Amino acid sequence: MSSSSTSPAADLKVRTVAWAVAAQVWPLLAFAGVLLAAALVWMARSGDPVPVSLAWVLLVKPAALGLVASFALHESAHVLVLKRIRTVTHIAIERTAWRTSVIPEGAMTAGQAAVVALAGPSACVAVGAVLWLAGLDRSLAWWYLVHIAFLLPLFGDGRALWHGVHAMRRHPAGEKGS
Repeated sequence: MSSSSTSPAADLKVRTVAWAVAAQVWPLLAFAGVLLAAALVWMARSGDPVPVSLAWVLLVKPAALGLVASFALHESAHVLVLKRIRTVTHIAIERTAWRTSVIPEGAMTAGQAAVVALAGPSACVAVGAVLWLAGLDRSLAWWYLVHIAFLLPLFGDGRALWHGVHAMRRHPAGEKGS
């Protein structure tokens, strides 16, 4: 099952993309929230903080801050770059059972397509690097650093990057295409 919504590129808000990502996994977030609430009630009644720590470390932090926040950042970075390309007229948010993606409508050069493809994974890798290097939260950093894998041709960003780079090699700037 696929759902899609389109809005003019200038009108699409980053928070819309973030909400679309969260809506994709809302059952997981609801489950994590219920367990955290139950653990908080337990702590309030018993004084035992262990269930809260477990709920946070094993479920809430990975689900909300790792999974949802990293993918929201990933897709939002694509949107921020797409909104700066004047020939992109609309940006659609496409949701399937397994993913949420932004789909640009309009025209882009091969170089622009490559930059858009790099934007999402690069933003996540940058946040992951900061989390790791600053020693803020290395377990959370991995959720962001793993986005580098999306630049492999197995994934949409990797395919777009590969096609963009190869198109630029075939038709360097200033050279007329056939």
